[in-house]
Amino acid sequence: MKLMMVVFSLFGLTNLVFAGGHDGVIDISKTDILERLINFVIFVLLLWYLVADKLKNILSSRSRDIANKLSESQSKIKESRSKKEQAQLRLKEANQKAKEIIEVAKKEALLSKREIEEKTKEQIAYLIKNNEESMQVQARLLQKEIIQEVLEEIFSSQKISLTSNDYIKILEKKVA
Repeated sequence: MKLMMVVFSLFGLTNLVFAGGHDGVIDISKTDILERLINFVIFVLLLWYLVADKLKNILSSRSRDIANKLSESQSKIKESRSKKEQAQLRLKEANQKAKEIIEVAKKEALLSKREIEEKTKEQIAYLIKNNEESMQVQARLLQKEIIQEVLEEIFSSQKISLTSNDYIKILEKKVA
């Protein structure tokens, strides 16, 4: 399009340069500029009459297409903004849920720790109690064995002589 404008401009300039009469002096009275101007105006009016509606239709359809594309792009921008906002909200919710989960996990860990400590203390107390009872039982058994050995030694020995009344008195003291 620009090339055509340049070509037509060159033709017009050459006509002006070579349109002059002798010695490059142009006499307007000897030219048909007025007739050419009237012909050009008529040509432009005819061209406008024939092409104007089509040109208007083309331009209006083009502007409608541009407006439609603009509205589509604006709607896409709105959609992407709303999706971005929704994604940000979901991210905030996920962060809050993660914080809640971490807090719950910490609380559960603390509770588990306390339960384990309590159970351990109970088990230790139970083991100590069982150990003490076992020690008492062992002490009693040891006492019985010692008493049994002493009694056997006493009964078998000839040095000490006890009567049945003595045995009864010893047993009464033991029972009382």
